[in-house]
Amino acid sequence: MTLAVFLAIMALSLLLALWSRWGHGQQGARAFFTAHGQFGAVLFFFLSVGETYSIASMLGFPGGVYAGGDAFVLWFFGYILLACTCIFFAGPWIWRAGRLYGSATIPDFFRDHWNSRSLELLVAITSIILLLPIGTMQFTGLRLVLGGLAPDAAPLLLTGGAGLLCFAYVVIAGLRASAFVAVLKDLLMMGSILLVGGLAIADWQAVPALAQPAAAPVATPPDMVFAISTILLQAVGFTMIPQNWAFMFSARDPQAIRRAQIVAPLYTLMFPLLMATATYAQGHGIVPAQADYVFLAVAQVLLHPAAVGLVMAAVALSGLVILASVCLAIGPLVTRNLVPGLPGDAQQRWSRWVVAAFLLLSLLSAESGGTLMARLNNLFYFGVVQTLPGFVAALLLPRVPVAAIVGGIVAGDACVLALWLGEVPVGGLNLGVIGLAVNVTVLAGVTAWRPRAGGRSVVAALKDAA
Repeated sequence: MTLAVFLAIMALSLLLALWSRWGHGQQGARAFFTAHGQFGAVLFFFLSVGETYSIASMLGFPGGVYAGGDAFVLWFFGYILLACTCIFFAGPWIWRAGRLYGSATIPDFFRDHWNSRSLELLVAITSIILLLPIGTMQFTGLRLVLGGLAPDAAPLLLTGGAGLLCFAYVVIAGLRASAFVAVLKDLLMMGSILLVGGLAIADWQAVPALAQPAAAPVATPPDMVFAISTILLQAVGFTMIPQNWAFMFSARDPQAIRRAQIVAPLYTLMFPLLMATATYAQGHGIVPAQADYVFLAVAQVLLHPAAVGLVMAAVALSGLVILASVCLAIGPLVTRNLVPGLPGDAQQRWSRWVVAAFLLLSLLSAESGGTLMARLNNLFYFGVVQTLPGFVAALLLPRVPVAAIVGGIVAGDACVLALWLGEVPVGGLNLGVIGLAVNVTVLAGVTAWRPRAGGRSVVAALKDAA
């Protein structure tokens, strides 16, 4: 029964992807990658806000609580809520900048604003490197879910099937398919968490008093410095994630972006329920094979097998939808930016090969343990935020030259890598903040030494075009 329900929901997701193509049979490259800016508030909400919460949210968050990592809960809430505020203000300007230059990717914008091929390549290569570990993380989670669903099947066969389904989403209708499947994923995700968490709370009286979590230890100054600096860095860095730009370019207007961020904090309702689920497992002696499986382990105890299939499908879709969005970000980074000059049809055709290669690499990395990718994943926010000073300069500062942007990004990334690889003590401060400070310093210094002549800011260009 569990497997039948799971497969039925996977089939439904594929039908939704096919339905998303209805009326959009002939898509140009920009429509394929960004839906040509046609998404209203509802579709944009599910695509951009819902895709913030991946398989790591449903499995990793309660797993961390179960394993005793309560301290990261405050960091997570702070980062998510502040990120909504950052997107609320920055998102409409990213949308306007994209419309001004007809951009489909971050490198498109940087190339066109500064008329620089070298800057385009730098931003594209950096973005691709930073996105690669995300695929491994999703396949690692999918392997855990599918292994619990069919423990006797070969793991590679199960994750390979998941990869083929993700590839189908991308090929069928690009970002439109991802958005339609995201609606199903979010409804199932929230419903599953409400169901499992609600049942756990309803049975709470059976939890012994000694099983209640102990008081959190007092944080040391380095811990507080790291938590606060990480919240700030990841919140502003969230605005520079490559797939988030594609989501914002898909919005019909800036108001759709703002409306989505106003209601985005409602998603945080899931986290107290996930915490309750983990604590319930501790109190009832539910011992999963590994901590990240605790949510599914509780679901298997409390729910009918058919409902367990629904929960497992929700978790799997939370990984597949994120995986599809990363595929749709990496594809154009290669076919539009690394290999320029391809016509629209060729971009879509070659993007499919890029997506297939990315999925295969991510799958094999997950099967091998993904240790290298896990280490690279630590660098994601350290690196992705380094494009932020360049974007702010493009918006407001017409005298900043391209050399200042390139120098700032290279210096910031080099500083972070040196500190990280050398394990240099920095008093608990997040390394990305130090890299960002170096980036801004280099940008300011190069601009003062050799300012750009005849430049124009995005804000000024938009006023002239109005």
